Amino acid sequence: MNNTRVFRFLSIALLAAIALYFAAQGYFALTDPFTTTLVYQSSAEDTIDVSGWLVRDEEVLSGESGTVRHEVSEGERVGKGQTVATVYSGSDALDTVQQIETKDLQLQQLQFALSSYLNPDATLKLDGSITESLLSIRRSLSGGNYDDAADQTAQLKAAILKRSHTYSSGEEIEADIATVQGELSALRSSLSGARTVTAEHSGTYSAACDGYESLLTPEFLQSVTPSQLEELPSGQTGGSSLGKLIIGETWSYTAAITTEQAQQLEKGDWLTLRFSKGAQQDIDAQVTYLSAAEDGKQAVVLTCREYLAQTTQLRHQAAQLVLRSYEGLRIPTNALRMSEDNQLGVYCVVGKVASFKPVSMVYRGDGYSLVQAASPSQDVSVLRPGDEVIVTSSKLSGGQIVQ
Repeated sequence: MNNTRVFRFLSIALLAAIALYFAAQGYFALTDPFTTTLVYQSSAEDTIDVSGWLVRDEEVLSGESGTVRHEVSEGERVGKGQTVATVYSGSDALDTVQQIETKDLQLQQLQFALSSYLNPDATLKLDGSITESLLSIRRSLSGGNYDDAADQTAQLKAAILKRSHTYSSGEEIEADIATVQGELSALRSSLSGARTVTAEHSGTYSAACDGYESLLTPEFLQSVTPSQLEELPSGQTGGSSLGKLIIGETWSYTAAITTEQAQQLEKGDWLTLRFSKGAQQDIDAQVTYLSAAEDGKQAVVLTCREYLAQTTQLRHQAAQLVLRSYEGLRIPTNALRMSEDNQLGVYCVVGKVASFKPVSMVYRGDGYSLVQAASPSQDVSVLRPGDEVIVTSSKLSGGQIVQ
């Protein structure tokens, strides 16, 4: 019985202590006049969200129908007269070409195996090449250069296959070489009827034809209006299977924006074009055209001089126009105070007292502001990242004890 009473007493005392603790914490939370937050470096941007079209000077490659084999990669720069595609009369011919490529690669592997058998240093050089290829692939993937990574992967695969033959005997390798050469000769003799398509001008090659090549032209942009952009069909067909050439080094992006948004732009302005998908990079663009107002909207044309090869497959794209960027120390806007001498600043906890630190306004956002210190960097009153800013409290003054 005594043990039961003691247990009940201790339980009641423990519950009372817990209740008292939470009551005390609530009291201090309600009566403590100071709420603080930490200062940190941040950034902000003025942007306009748009949906528009990429426009290029494009020349569709024409030719006879058949099975097409592209000889250059997407976004590759080609010269006048260079072969960009080969057309075969049927799918069987294309299969033969693929077999020839496979045999060519096999022959290269065997020839390397023979040279490494006769010269052991060749194997060491190949091992170094494999290591470098692995590092190059990693750099390309990290940087978002997936086309480069694909090419490097193919080269790595070929090098690894070469390395796998280095332990055969010399006689076996020579016999395999003779066999493959005979198979290649037979395949090439059976291949006929191929027609090549060459570039009439130098340019950037793209296999992506969407039917807009004759609609979205540089001439179209000279007097484009918001209604013309709205009337563009959402999808096109009839693109050439041979691909197209993009002439020149520049391309454009056009979209309809409101007249209020257009007031923030002037012809000749430089800004940042940021696509929502399809391109990883921020692109520098110049405003080269603003149309007259039409039902509260205006057409804007931006001209770009970089990343042409990375945007050849893009056409109708959502994007952000980044007009200005800001950097500063982020604080809640209600932490800003005006000193007696009309200096804008904030009060920070320094030791156990409130210290006024003057600032200048950089950017005002929704509930927050970006500021910068308004006094010499060696001064104790300079606002820095990590400072503890007093957000809400009763009336403050410098030197006031806050802890």
